[in-house]
Amino acid sequence: MNFIAYDPLLGAVKLTDVDAVGPGPLNLVAGTGAGRQSFSFETLRGYDPVLGGGEFVFAKASTAIAAGTVVQFNQSLSGGSIVNSAAAWAGTANTGEPLGVAVAQLALGQWGWFQVGGNAIATVSGAPVAGNPVYWQAAGVVSPAAVAGKQALGAKFATAPGVTLGTGSTAVTLSATQAVITLNRTTSQGAIT
Repeated sequence: MNFIAYDPLLGAVKLTDVDAVGPGPLNLVAGTGAGRQSFSFETLRGYDPVLGGGEFVFAKASTAIAAGTVVQFNQSLSGGSIVNSAAAWAGTANTGEPLGVAVAQLALGQWGWFQVGGNAIATVSGAPVAGNPVYWQAAGVVSPAAVAGKQALGAKFATAPGVTLGTGSTAVTLSATQAVITLNRTTSQGAIT
């Protein structure tokens, strides 16, 4: 699928674009900066004709990440600035990690957009059906099978794996390890007291 966003400062943004330089003020004269005015964890809204509207954040890949990987966002301090990095959801129980889904394949250190709201194509295992809750299964992979302390709160399965999205020549058939999950600023389950 092909989400496109529009922002008054950034213009039209193809959310599958990968940025090797990173965020910051535009500074093409000195040869630094990403060539656009974007910042760590900046939020954009986008639209796909089949999946509908979505919400996305800009973050750095702390490891290689495949499109569809469910990620957790970690924060670090670099040069006095907070940097939000994404890594495959590790599934540590009861941590309350903010979660998203990688929109594009990213190498270590590249910057890209991660979906945090709307319908997202995610890497799955098992046999989910629409309406199932979402749980961690393996690094970056989710499943409908309950795992104590590892539920993705604010997420549910919207489809089973392998469905066809769209019609005609633009139809896309998901693989047996891909399904659509609906996200609403999802977090991993926090501690139960």
